[in-house]
This record gives sequence, C-alpha cells and structure tokens, in this order.
Amino acid sequence: MPSFPRIKLISFLLGLIPFVFFTWSLFTFSINIPWLDDFEAPMTIRAWFAQPDWFDRVKMIWFPNNEHRIVTLRLWVMVHYFVFHTLDLKALLLTSHIYIIIIFVLFWHNLPVKNRWWYFLPIPFLYLNFQYHLNTFWFIVSIQRNLVIGFGFLAMYCLSKGSLKLFITGICCTMLACLSNSDGLLFIAAGGMILLTKFDVKKLGIWIGVFITFLILFFWNYPSMGSNQNGLIYLAGHPWQSIQGFFVFLGGSADYFNEQDSKVRLVFSFAMGLLLFIIIIWGFQRWVFVKAEKKYASFWQRWTSGELANKHQLFLAGCLTFCILNGVLLALLRSKSGPFVFLIGNYKIIATLAMLLTYVLASHLVSSNFTMKLVLPVAVLFWLSSIITYYPAIKNRKEFLLNDYQTFIHDKQGLGFSKENVKKYELHLMMVQMLDKGEYIPSTK
Repeated sequence: MPSFPRIKLISFLLGLIPFVFFTWSLFTFSINIPWLDDFEAPMTIRAWFAQPDWFDRVKMIWFPNNEHRIVTLRLWVMVHYFVFHTLDLKALLLTSHIYIIIIFVLFWHNLPVKNRWWYFLPIPFLYLNFQYHLNTFWFIVSIQRNLVIGFGFLAMYCLSKGSLKLFITGICCTMLACLSNSDGLLFIAAGGMILLTKFDVKKLGIWIGVFITFLILFFWNYPSMGSNQNGLIYLAGHPWQSIQGFFVFLGGSADYFNEQDSKVRLVFSFAMGLLLFIIIIWGFQRWVFVKAEKKYASFWQRWTSGELANKHQLFLAGCLTFCILNGVLLALLRSKSGPFVFLIGNYKIIATLAMLLTYVLASHLVSSNFTMKLVLPVAVLFWLSSIITYYPAIKNRKEFLLNDYQTFIHDKQGLGFSKENVKKYELHLMMVQMLDKGEYIPSTK
C-alpha cells in the first residue's frame, strides 16, 4: 500500500494531465486568421486611427457590436497593438485563457477544507473538455466569454465577502463583465441576489443605484431588439418549447451526438439538465436550510442577521444564478429557432460551468471517498469522450481556415464573407495594408 504522500503525488500528476493537454491544444490549434466577427479586431485598429479626435475614439470603443458592448475586447486589442505593434489574434486568445486560473482558484477556496485536494481533482477533467471548442478556439467568442466568466465569477467572490474594498471591486468587475458581452448583465441580478441574501441593505441600495445609472448608459442608442420581441411573441404560443429548451441548455454538457440533429441529443441533454436542476435545489435545501434549522432560529431571524448563508454558499448561488438566468433568457428569446439552438457549441461553456458548480455544491454534502470512487472516474471518461467526439472538428476547423485564408487573399472572398461584403467593408484592402506594414503575420501551419 503506497504511503499518503505518494498517493498525493500520483493524484497531482493525474490532475496535471488535462491542464497540459488543454494548453498544448490551445497553442497547436489556435490560429492568427480572422473568421467572420473576428474582423472586429483589425477594424477596431483601423477605426481608431481614422478618428483623430479622442472623443470620437471613445465613442468608437463604446459603439455596440450587434447587441453587445465589447468595450473590453476593443481596449485589449488596442493595448496589445500599441505594445507589440502587431495584430496577433492567437496571442490575444491565449492570454484570455488566464481566466481559467482565476476560476480554479475560486473553486478551490469554495470546496470543503477537509480533503480539499481529493474534491478538486475531478474539476480539471470536467472543465477542460472540448465540448465547447468553438468558445475555446474562435477568437472573438473566446475572449468575450472568457472575460465575462473571469470578471463575473471574481465579482461574485468579492460580493460574498464583507469588506467595503471587495464590494467596490465587485462593482468594477461586474461592470467589466457587462462590457465584455451582454450576458455579463446577468451578474447584476446575481450580485443583487447575494446582497439581498446577506440582508446588507446599505450595499444593496448602492448596488441598485450604481447599476440603474450604468444600465441607462449601457442601453443608450442600443440597436433594435426586434428579434427578441419576436421571440417573446413565439413564447406566448409555445411555452412548453421554452421549458424544454431551458433544461436542454442546462444539460448541454451531455451532448455527445453533435453530428446529427436527432432527438437523442435533446433527450440526453434534457435529462442532464433536469438532474442538475434537482441537485441544485436539493443541495441548497440541505446545505442551507436543513443545517440552519439546527440553530433553532427562524428564517426571518437568520436572514435579517445576515446568517442565512455563508460566503461559500453565496458565491456558488451567485455563479449558478448567472448560469440559470442564461438558460432562462435563451429559453424565452430563442425557442422560435428550434430545439437545437440550445446546443450551439459556444453556449456549452455555460452548461459545463453549471455542471461544475453543481459538483462543487454537492461536494459539501458527499464524502471525498464518494468523489474518488465515482465522480473522478466519470470525470475522466467525460474528458476522454470529449476528445474522441470533438477533436476531429477542431483539427478540421484549423485546416479550413488556413485554406480559406488563401481564397480570401487571392479571390477577395471567404473567411465568412462574400465578394460583395469584402469589397463593401474594404476587408481585403485592410488586411493587405496590414501585411505590407508588417502589422499582421498570418499563421501558415
């Protein structure tokens, strides 16, 4: 029987496997070639120098991209350009994945202290999978989502604490999440829920005041949201499709049939989503209310005294609220696009987070022995299955972009655009000028 230190070393090396493989995959399959909305990056550089007035530059940075404010992405592109004098989409994408370290540290601090390492071991296998490969390797989607999750989860952690400095930090991080992608706005509701649960009336009042002002500015001159209105009209006549869509979205981590539009995908994802939802409700009911009853205090007394939930419960509740509200919003607005819209690849990172947060919640209610015997083997199989299922698509996407870039350069079409749109937005001219100046060096292999 090996000694305990030896077991811990072996398990540590086991936990490094998904980290190393994920990092290798990032460097191998990330590519410095834009696709469709990725052209936002070179267009930001062009627009910046086309505006000699600083006020016009600020307006350009603030201007919406479709239905999103992507202020942080544009600022990140410009900072990188001024430091390195190049446009390197691959470098920007790679650095955005630093957020993984942040959320893993946050998960570590919110696991049970006793046997924490054993509880943490399945997390890299569960999260560093390739189900959400579009979110991992598509430049603009990756940076928007990564920044939202990184800033948003950090905000939930700060708000779950009690100090004024961390509260102010939480406000700033929430704003940055909102200015990375529109689903960052959901952290406003999640943060308000945390403060309400803590019965911190003063900070809740400040939170509401600050974000009412922020939202007025955010939606000023915002693009028309007619498609969302159409989604709500469709919802009124098809409520069951929205309910089904919510659970399919929440359970998207169980979708291993991505090559076919079959009902099997919907059944597996729906069942997974329903299971996660049940565990979340059961987990908080057991962890918060059953344990709290042992103190022989009423709900009102626990709430008004700020003892209804501890900092770990508040953090997990805030992050899960973000994931659940994502599902609710999509269920309300996107059901008219069909049931498979909830299984789009770049949505699955939220489903993966929901699964991971549910596991962290459940870790406070199950033994580390249960985790090692059941959860870890399942997590390893889950990770390996994601490689088998999705890795061919990752390789094919890189090869496609390399070939399509040649079409773009020689035929002035491709990379998501027709000849007419390439000419209309002067995309070919823009990229050729950056090539001639040495400001852009495309990937060649």
